[in-house]
Parts: sequence; structure tokens; C-alpha cells
Amino acid sequence: MTDLTTAGSALPRSLRQLDRDASQAIGERNFIRTIARVMSWTWVQWRRREIIRVLNRVDDHLLRDVGIERGSIEDFVDTLIERWR
Repeated sequence: MTDLTTAGSALPRSLRQLDRDASQAIGERNFIRTIARVMSWTWVQWRRREIIRVLNRVDDHLLRDVGIERGSIEDFVDTLIERWR
């Protein structure tokens, strides 16, 4: 039976460096994915607020023609955003 801690140190330096480089690349990819998710969430929230702001400016008659009640604008926008995803 081989001790795993000594097995790692028995590897050539170049292979140990490749292992470190691979784990660093994985960490960088995870960081980039996290940044992309944060940016996407930020954009969606900004867009949601903009749509709500515009719909709140529209008069009640036009909202009723479209089928939206003034009190349900946020629910309507949330449903719309969920369909986009």
C-alpha cells in the first residue's frame, strides 16, 4: 500500500506544476463564471426597474387595453423576465 502524500512528492516537478496550473485555471474559470453571473443578475435587475418605471408612466386606460392592472405591474414584469430566461 502506498502513502498518497509521498506519492505526490514522488512525481516529477513538471507534473506537480501542471497540477497546480490546472487547479489555478479551474479557479480562474470559476471566478469568471461568478463575475458573469453577477453582471447578468445586475443587468436583469436594472432592466426590470426600467420596464416597471416605463409602465408606471403609462396611463390607466392604455394599461387596461393591454390587460395589465396598475397594481400588478411588478408581477407582470417578473413573469415577462422569467419567460426571457
